Amino acid sequence: MRNNRANFAQIIDVVNFLPERIVTNGSQSAGDELGDDPFFRGVAERRFASPDHSSAELGALAVEKLLNRTGVAATDVDLIIYNCVFNDTFWPGIGPAVQKAVGADRAMILQVDTSCCSWLSGVRTAAAFIESGQHRNVVVLTVTNFVSRLPEFQKSSRSRVLGDGATATLLAPGEQTILSTYERSHGENYGLLRFEPDEVDGQFRQFWERGCGPITVNFTRERIDALRENAMRLVPEAVGISLDRAGLESRDVSLLITHQPNDEYLAEWRRRCGIEPPRTHDTLAKYGNLFSGSIPVTLADALDNSLVKPGDILALGTFSNGGDMVSAMTLRWPAARA
Repeated sequence: MRNNRANFAQIIDVVNFLPERIVTNGSQSAGDELGDDPFFRGVAERRFASPDHSSAELGALAVEKLLNRTGVAATDVDLIIYNCVFNDTFWPGIGPAVQKAVGADRAMILQVDTSCCSWLSGVRTAAAFIESGQHRNVVVLTVTNFVSRLPEFQKSSRSRVLGDGATATLLAPGEQTILSTYERSHGENYGLLRFEPDEVDGQFRQFWERGCGPITVNFTRERIDALRENAMRLVPEAVGISLDRAGLESRDVSLLITHQPNDEYLAEWRRRCGIEPPRTHDTLAKYGNLFSGSIPVTLADALDNSLVKPGDILALGTFSNGGDMVSAMTLRWPAARA
């Protein structure tokens, strides 16, 4: 039944869990023709998870940190919504393993995959479950255990913006946190960014075929240019639409947190949104791009460093892949729950 005392979903807390292994970036690899593109700049160091942590272990550690910090018992969690890059097996995903590891015996599992938009999609989904009265305590989990599992791709300087880590977010009935959302799919941009096997002896085989090459991220100059054009337009537009839906303007924003692809994108998004430092925060240089984990890793970092106060307006924005989806959200940060 719906809780009559609270009709809204409140974000209670956001935590990140970063693997212990720190990888620093040196000089660019010789002969990598795309490695000097600004698209691959801005990261001094990042974290690698594998082989020290499986994806399920990484997720469980993030959820345990969240439950310890909020004081919520694992048995009181109703739903875990998660996104993982990569799961530990092709199928099934890590959700049930995380549920068992943390002791969330009553929780249902839901995997959400809108790529780099997945955390915002997950938070939006969690709020819908809570505000409909179907669930009370919902955890939104992101796990990125990707680049550390791709030793061949690591040889390319194009891999040096990518890092691993996990985040966990708790939502429950309470004070309204989400003022507005905006999500839209742009199927016309499908395929601009692809994770697929590399060629072997000049021959390409799909990932389900015997003899396929190691997974890599295939870029071309044309794809990078198209991706940049899409990202520069879509993310500021989405942030603006979300703010407008909340009845706010860029001048009302206390903190802007966007996806973390590279420093060129961060600077240009801030300029186009009309929200430049000190009303922004990023973790690109020390954690890199964590796909769906980029925004919550950075938000957790802002919370840990007391950069967010009750009543602050937060503008969040991201896009997926080559621009096949865009997502934005406007938050009013709540007071701590008693």
